[in-house]
Amino acid sequence: MKTDREAVVWTRIGGQPVKMGRIYVTDAECRFTYSGEFLDTGLPGVGILYPPEIVRQTTIVRPRTEFFDLLPPVQSLIPPRGEKNFQRQLVLAYLASRGVVPRKGFDADWEILMIAGHGGIGHIDVFRDDEKALEWYSAPARHTFFEISDRFGFSLKEFLTWFDDDAAGFVQMIGATPTVGGAIPKLLMSIPASGWTGQVGLPSKSGVEGVTDVILKFEQTRSYPGIIELEALALDVHEEAGLEVPRRWKAEINGIPTFVIERFDRDRGCSPVFTETLYSVFASGDQGITSPYSTTYDAVGRAIDRSPIDIVTDRRAAKQHLLKRLLLALATGNGDLHLENLSIVKRGDVLAFSPVYDPTPMRAYSMHNLLAPMPFGGYGEGASLPEALVRFTRNLGFRKNHLLGLVEEVLDVTRDYAERVRALRTLPERNKERLVAVVESVRAGLAACSGAG
Repeated sequence: MKTDREAVVWTRIGGQPVKMGRIYVTDAECRFTYSGEFLDTGLPGVGILYPPEIVRQTTIVRPRTEFFDLLPPVQSLIPPRGEKNFQRQLVLAYLASRGVVPRKGFDADWEILMIAGHGGIGHIDVFRDDEKALEWYSAPARHTFFEISDRFGFSLKEFLTWFDDDAAGFVQMIGATPTVGGAIPKLLMSIPASGWTGQVGLPSKSGVEGVTDVILKFEQTRSYPGIIELEALALDVHEEAGLEVPRRWKAEINGIPTFVIERFDRDRGCSPVFTETLYSVFASGDQGITSPYSTTYDAVGRAIDRSPIDIVTDRRAAKQHLLKRLLLALATGNGDLHLENLSIVKRGDVLAFSPVYDPTPMRAYSMHNLLAPMPFGGYGEGASLPEALVRFTRNLGFRKNHLLGLVEEVLDVTRDYAERVRALRTLPERNKERLVAVVESVRAGLAACSGAG
C-alpha cells in the first residue's frame, strides 16, 4: 500500500532559519505551498521559476515522472542513484544501522532526503517536520578544527553528525579509522577563513567568524589519475581569462591528492546564498528536460533572453559569459560543460552566473572524449566547428567580430596550455598526450573562425 508523504522546506538565506513551505508527494504528483510567514520576508524562493511574489500561496503542482519525483530544486538535494556515489551509500548505511532499509528507487530517495536534505549545497533545507528542523537549527555546529593526520577518520565521523545528531550509531559501525581512499569523491567541511592550514571542521550553520565553508575533493586515482592537478590548472586558466573563480588549495591527505575549494553558495558569514543549477531551472520550466544534457547551448541563450521570469539580471552579460565559458571549455578540453555545471547565484538583488566550478579537462580520459556535451550552432549536423560557433554567436545576438575578439582572447590565455599540461606531475603521459592532441585540434578550429560565416 502506498502512502502520501509530507515534508517541510526551511532556509537560512536571510541569516536566521525560516520555514519556506510544505511539500506533499502523492503517487501522481508533488505539491509545494509557500508559508504565509515566508512570503512576508521578501526572500528568494525555492527556485528561480517559483518566485514567491508571483506564486504567493497558490500550490505548485508538478506531475511525478521517471526523472523527477519532486520539484527539481528539491530533487537536486538527493545524491544520484548509483553504487559508486559515496554520499548516497553513506546515508543508506547509516539508515541500515537504524534498521531502516528502504526499497530501491523513490523510497530510498525519500529516506535519504529526510537525513541528508539539509545543510548541503544551496539555500534550501528539507526536514521531516518542523520539530526536526528546529532541533537541527538549535544545535549549532561545533567549530573545533581538527589537524589532518593519519586519524583523519575522526574528522570524517564528525562530519556524519552534520546530517543527523543520532549518527553516533553509524559512527561506531564504521570503525575508528575509516578510509577516505577511492570511494569518497567529496566532503563538505570548513576551514579557517584565512585559508588552508591543514585543519578541517564541520560545515557552519549560522553566522560565525573565522570560518569558511569548503568542498574537499579526493582524487580517485585508479579511475582518474591526475584529475586534481587538471582541475586546478583549468581553474587557473579561467581566472587568467578574467572569470570569477573560488579560492582553492591543492593538498594531500594521507597520501591522497585533495582539492580544497571555497564554496560560493555561502557568504562571508557562512549564511546560504540563493543558488540553483541551470539543470534545475530548465527542468522546472520544461518537463522535457530529463538530464543535464537534454538541451542546447542555443536554447540556454534563448531562455536568458526570453524567459518571462528573469533567469539573470543582466542578459547581455550572461550571454557573454556563456559564450566565453564554451570557448574556454573547448580550448582546455573540458567536454563536460552541461546544465549541472552552470549555476545561477543571487547576490543582493542581482541574479548572475556563479563563479566557475568543475571545469576539469575531462577529455584527458578516453571515456569522456566529447567536444561538448550539448549541441551548439548546428555542430554535428553538417556545420563545422568554426561555422557552428559563428552561428551560435549570432543566435546569442552578437556579431561575428564579437566572437573573433573572444577567440583571440581565449587562444592567447591558453597559448602555453600544452606545456602546462605536460608539466603536470600526476597526470599519466598517455593522458597528457591525449589531451594535448585534442586541444591542438580545437585550437586550429577556433583559429579558423575568422574565415567562417
